[in-house]
Amino acid sequence: MKKWFYELIYRFVPVDLIYGSTSKMEHFVEVAINGRIAPCKAITLGCGVGRETIYLAKKGFDVIGVDFSATAIKRARRRAKAAGVEIEFIVDDLTNLRHVEGTFDFLTDFGALNDLNQRSRDLYMENVLPLTHPGSQYLMFSFNRMLSPEEVRRRFEEHFNLEVLETRPGELPGTLSLYLMTRR
Repeated sequence: MKKWFYELIYRFVPVDLIYGSTSKMEHFVEVAINGRIAPCKAITLGCGVGRETIYLAKKGFDVIGVDFSATAIKRARRRAKAAGVEIEFIVDDLTNLRHVEGTFDFLTDFGALNDLNQRSRDLYMENVLPLTHPGSQYLMFSFNRMLSPEEVRRRFEEHFNLEVLETRPGELPGTLSLYLMTRR
C-alpha cells in the first residue's frame, strides 16, 4: 500500500474502524502471551496508532512502536499519553530501517507484512531478522488471502520454529491466522 493512503486513513478514520474492535485484538494477544511470554523488551512492527503497543505497555512490556506513517505515530503518542504509559514511538520504514537498533525478546506484526508486495516483503525480512536473537518470540497476525500460510512457512521456517495458534474467519478480507514463532 502507498504511504499517502495510510496518512489519510490515520488522519481521518476512527481506530476501531481501522482495526476492528479492541476486544478482538486483545483476544489475539492473550492467546499468544497468556502463560507463554512474560513482560520483556518488545517492538510492534507497523504499530499504526499504537493500539497493540499501548496494550503491551499496560501488561508490563518494555515496548517501542515503529510505523512509516508520521500521522500514525503522532496519534499513537497522544493515545499513549492519555493511557498513562511511556512508550517510544519511531517513524521508520520496515523495508529500510534506519532508526531502530538492537534486538528484541518479543516482536509483533499485526498486518504489516501482509500489506507489502513481494519485493517489499523480502526487504522486510532482511530488516526485521536482525532485530531478533535466538529465543526471540515473534507474533504475527495475517489475512490468509493476502499472505498465505504457505508463504509464511517459506519466509520464516528457516529461522523460526513456527506454531499456528489460531485460524478463524475474519471480517475483511477473509480468513486470518495468528502465528507464534520462536527464533532458533
